[in-house]
Amino acid sequence: MFGRAFRTSVFQLQRGLLRCEGMTGTGSSFGPREKSVNQVTLLGRVGQDPQLRGGLGKSSVTTFSMATNERWQGEEGPMTKTTWHRIAVFQPGLKDLALQYIKKGNRVYVTGKIDTSMYEGQRITSIIADNIIFLSSERASYEEEEEEM
Repeated sequence: MFGRAFRTSVFQLQRGLLRCEGMTGTGSSFGPREKSVNQVTLLGRVGQDPQLRGGLGKSSVTTFSMATNERWQGEEGPMTKTTWHRIAVFQPGLKDLALQYIKKGNRVYVTGKIDTSMYEGQRITSIIADNIIFLSSERASYEEEEEEM
């Protein structure tokens, strides 16, 4: 049931994007009615304790790293790839909660958007968090999970 609903939603999104593309005349030009999506969903473990940057106030940001794992069966057996993400939290209430409750090893679910910027000549990609769900509050759960593997 979930698979069918998901496929239907994806189809509707694709159809809507194609319809908007047709309104502009060409696929590469940006028309006034063009739609776009910048949404990220991550489920993983925190790699470092959050840090508050920029001092106190509205311009401050809480940042932390997060690891996601991808597992598959390769020719040589089980394979794993870990990808690290830089998470930035700007929302006033959320950044304070993240700073206070998130710790290294916690399992979290993050939704947000991708942001790319230049810093000292390097391109930095971050996830700007809109929502964070705390799934574990103790590092012990992380260590127990590692022992099971």
